[in-house]
Amino acid sequence: MKYLSAVIAVLLIVASALTFYSFSEQQTDRTVLYWITATTPTREEQAKLFEKWMEDNGYPPVELRIEGPKEVKKNIVQGIAGVAGDIFDCYPGELVTFQSIGLLEDVTDVAEEMGFGLSETYAEISSELIVDGRQYGFPRSVNAMVCWANVEAFDRIGLPVPPTSWTFEEFERIGKSYVELSNEPGEHQMVYFSSDWNLFQRTILLRSMGVDIFNETMTGSNLDTPEAKELYEMMYRWVNDLQLIPTAAELKELASGSSQTSRAEMHLFSQGNFGIAFASRWGLMYFREVGPPKLSISEYPHRSYRNTLIYASCSAVYKGSKHKDLAIYFLKFMASDAFNRGIVDNPDGFPPVPKFAYEEAYSYPPEHPNEWGLHDKLRDVANEIAIPRSYSLFIQGNMLLRLEKNAMDSLLADQISVDDALEQLVVSIEKDMLRFTNESESLKAKYEKQLKDQKEIEKLREEGEMVPLHLITNPFYRKYYVDQGWSLSES
Repeated sequence: MKYLSAVIAVLLIVASALTFYSFSEQQTDRTVLYWITATTPTREEQAKLFEKWMEDNGYPPVELRIEGPKEVKKNIVQGIAGVAGDIFDCYPGELVTFQSIGLLEDVTDVAEEMGFGLSETYAEISSELIVDGRQYGFPRSVNAMVCWANVEAFDRIGLPVPPTSWTFEEFERIGKSYVELSNEPGEHQMVYFSSDWNLFQRTILLRSMGVDIFNETMTGSNLDTPEAKELYEMMYRWVNDLQLIPTAAELKELASGSSQTSRAEMHLFSQGNFGIAFASRWGLMYFREVGPPKLSISEYPHRSYRNTLIYASCSAVYKGSKHKDLAIYFLKFMASDAFNRGIVDNPDGFPPVPKFAYEEAYSYPPEHPNEWGLHDKLRDVANEIAIPRSYSLFIQGNMLLRLEKNAMDSLLADQISVDDALEQLVVSIEKDMLRFTNESESLKAKYEKQLKDQKEIEKLREEGEMVPLHLITNPFYRKYYVDQGWSLSES
């Protein structure tokens, strides 16, 4: 019965898509392109700007319509059925997923001709655009994560804001002071040092200890290492013992009293319920709306290796689009002056073309003098210590997030020990890798080849020999090995 329900659901999605597209295209004399993305005022403005840009440059007139909300499963079903939108908005990791099932157009050759090749954007996020050496998209925005501090909340309790660079011990010490000074003794706790941390934020801390969640070839997990154990014990202490971070139930209670239904955590940060918040430059879109007006920026706390995550939200062209030639103009548009200056003014991340992050309007937004200095600091953090996320081809990103969250939730609820939680997590990850790779002969061959590379890397490390960089696919280890003198830079 459940399979019949699934089939019916798929048929309904496909039928509704066919009806929607066929009816809508009859309402205009211009070619209609559909952009699958979140429906927001910013996206609507960008759609109108694209239409004007096409007209101003003498390109064929188009009408760009947004089809939202963006749902990965729905996009995949419609894409396989041949009735998806023309342009896919891909959040971090999704481009790899869409490409792996053949939904995206290879734009490698045309990208160089039309001016949106890899040389036009940040080299660090190439893994977000490239699969097997071929380009499939261009970034709509680029982000590097930092810790934002509410200066007014720190001033109210007479505590200095966190330094730009700080250690785990400093995070703990400052966090304890913030919580103690902000809550009345004996009263119900309403103020915490930070909101909860997701896997990617915890990855920054793990990397600062010299370890990533995946191994060098991303064929296995490193969450059974002593460093991972230290990290999970530390997160348990910060949540349960020191109460620097709220539990899921405590966060829900805090958010229920918020008047903001969107980004409630940002609203709580603006009120001082959290001393720090995690965001990139896009956080300023919310801070401009709800505050706080005075902000400072710190890197993520570290053990010894300073780092943060850099990632991109990309757009790609649907391989089954009837208007691929016009949809490709949208990728060219994102490399244009018009689009990048729009991102400079409306800080939805860094402009995708780096040179625009060095213009005066970027550094000193005229209508927001309270932000002067912050934008340059964000850019410098990205340039100095940012490393891309690690995406393994051998496990679906959503599965990894689900498995890790279940392990962390069980640990924080005292249902399992750290050792058992990590042991079971690694077994689950590697079991799912085997299941997933066995579904595709080409993927299985690649997996087996990279397993051999992993053994070669481990052998060379044991012997104290240099490791050729071409053996390493994990972007963290490609940088870390060079920095440690274990590999030679390709340049």
